[in-house]
Amino acid sequence: MTLQSRIVARFFPNDVNNFDGFKTIVERHMRDAYEVLDLGCGDNSVLANYRGSGRLVWGVDFAAHPRLQDAEWFRLLEGKGRIPFPDRTFDLVVCISVMEHVTDGLAFFSEVARVLKPNGFFIGHSISGNHYVTWIRRAFGLLPHSINQAIVKAVYGRDEIDTFPALYRLNREAAIDEVAQFAGLRRMDLFRYADQGYFSFFRPLLPVAATVDGILARFSSAWGRLYFTVILQKHMQDQQSELDRARQPLRGR
Repeated sequence: MTLQSRIVARFFPNDVNNFDGFKTIVERHMRDAYEVLDLGCGDNSVLANYRGSGRLVWGVDFAAHPRLQDAEWFRLLEGKGRIPFPDRTFDLVVCISVMEHVTDGLAFFSEVARVLKPNGFFIGHSISGNHYVTWIRRAFGLLPHSINQAIVKAVYGRDEIDTFPALYRLNREAAIDEVAQFAGLRRMDLFRYADQGYFSFFRPLLPVAATVDGILARFSSAWGRLYFTVILQKHMQDQQSELDRARQPLRGR
């Protein structure tokens, strides 16, 4: 066992790998989902194994990825991020590493709510806007995007086509709750995971990062755990209630 592993086991004994935790949640919701959307699907491969046996799994994104898979199950997003499907189409909308790039949170969640069936679920997997890594990432974000792409390529080997500007406007629990309620969505749960993978390019940093995460997590889980999976559910009655409350100040005028 490495020093990093021992530190993680000490500070985060019950944590699982962030993507394993995400997949477990997705698989649990797939049992009752027959129309599924991968929103911001990239190469359209992550949810491909769930397609079949009566389950339809579509992918949408702003552009077709150079290594796009199952192109017949892919559609381009329309202007302003409109999802190219009718209202109440999907039982489940899944979103992986997209929320940190969203410009308009209300418009984003409103589109999700529009295409979800009543009581349908949204599962989003992203990184915490409160974690210190996101603040480091914000600092790099001040550089031209082409330089950011080059740095990510050199450090992590990720292709430029898979690196996008990050804004972190939907990456805090309070921000998610505030915007989701006005879109007709309610947060059902949120799971966080510690992960020092961002420092894998220089392994001596890993035990240091694990120690810092462990100390910060004692003050706030959002400070010490980089990744999270959020589960939202569409509630039509809740949406109408929020609209009614929003209109109340106007009725007395």
